[in-house]
Amino acid sequence: MFFFIFFIILLITIVYYVRNSNKTPKDFGNIPYVSGLPTMWALIRQEPHDEVEKIMSKASGGHELYLTRFGPFKQINVVSAETAKDLLMASEDVAPKVEYHPGSVFHSFFGKGLPFSNGDVWRTYRKLATPAFNSAVNPDMVAKTNMDLFAYMDKNLHRPIEIFTLFQRITIEILGKMAFGYQFGCLKSSETPHIIKVYKRVITFVQSPIRILFPFINQLPLESNRKFYADLKEFDDFMFDIIETRKDEMKNKINNKFSNRDDLLSKILEYAEQERIYTDTKQLRDELVNNFVAGHDTTSLALTTSLYYLARYPEMQERARSEVISIMGDKLILPTSEHLKELKYLNAIIRESLRVHPPSTVLNFRTPTKPLKVGSYVVPKDTWCITNVWQIQHDPKYWDDPYRYDPDRFLSGEKKHPYSWIPFSAGHRGCIGQNFSIMEQRVTLSMFLLKYEWTLPKDSIHKEKMILKSQFLLRPDNVELIFTERKQN
Repeated sequence: MFFFIFFIILLITIVYYVRNSNKTPKDFGNIPYVSGLPTMWALIRQEPHDEVEKIMSKASGGHELYLTRFGPFKQINVVSAETAKDLLMASEDVAPKVEYHPGSVFHSFFGKGLPFSNGDVWRTYRKLATPAFNSAVNPDMVAKTNMDLFAYMDKNLHRPIEIFTLFQRITIEILGKMAFGYQFGCLKSSETPHIIKVYKRVITFVQSPIRILFPFINQLPLESNRKFYADLKEFDDFMFDIIETRKDEMKNKINNKFSNRDDLLSKILEYAEQERIYTDTKQLRDELVNNFVAGHDTTSLALTTSLYYLARYPEMQERARSEVISIMGDKLILPTSEHLKELKYLNAIIRESLRVHPPSTVLNFRTPTKPLKVGSYVVPKDTWCITNVWQIQHDPKYWDDPYRYDPDRFLSGEKKHPYSWIPFSAGHRGCIGQNFSIMEQRVTLSMFLLKYEWTLPKDSIHKEKMILKSQFLLRPDNVELIFTERKQN
């Protein structure tokens, strides 16, 4: 009986969407309108992400922004560097971030972390987090964790290794040490730690396209919903325990533990004490969760993308390796900050990987508090506006042959529109962890090039292109590579 009622509700909802998605909403002046149905249908069918984006790009008709709707929900899609600049440069008072409904699964997980907060909350924690992040940029810690990864990998050479999962393991370890001084143990065995399994279930649930398109499903008395909230509570309890432990160490100066810590959480607590700023435990939890997602899933995809293309184009791999050897020498060593600054081609590879496959294909919604001029249009107040990073970074207006992987485009010296490359967003709300992520990628890629050579398996499903699942954060579909140890001179 329950599933019959659920089916009827779903059918009514779809009919409502179909009837209304092709109607141009009022009060939007001359803003181009595009039906959201083709995109919604592609997401429901779980098409690869590049196919979804091609549908969206074709539908947009070359406009710099356009209006679309999904039933009663209306949004402005910003798809040019010029309009992205207008939106992202707008002050917080004019175009704040959307604050999600407290009952939504999105809010339940992400809370009011820096990417989703406004006002005093955002200003306070941005002030505390900025110096904390600066002190956390530690190439030596990343390099030593890579050495642990190599010991793990050496047991699986000469056979296909799924690299996205591999990089999730190392980024979790690096993030655990950097964010809150915790070792998960992901590199000690092939078994995934229990709390990471819990996290993976939670983030998969939150990013489900079906649940984003039909949010009412999340409120139904389903077993999947019950399991989600149970998993979320377990993950939250884990985070709260770490926070309370650090607070106790700071309060009691237990065995001088706190004074010797340089992780992000400890530094935030230290700076808060110096500035006499109250730190709310729930807000700290929200900040750690957002750092966990941003530092784990996004960097994992960026590294996966770089290794995939270096396998697909061996001449690029050899060129990158030659550069690393010329600067760091032929032996495997821990790179220094001075080494990393000299790796020009490697840095171009990182930037190109973030261009062709930005981990977050869209930026968080902004909502004008008054009519806002964006490009040649005026967006009404209270309209949800989203910036499409993927479309901007694949626009032939800014990038020649945009679907071709070519790191040299970042070495040509040609000036690009500053908002045509925005994988970390831009403006005053740009990603606070950008420098850490870039550093982590430089260290990891340089050490991989010194340690290994790698190729695509002959039967790889990614032989022609890298297949990505369309979610809030992109995920590759089983990217396997074969590694062999490089012979050093």
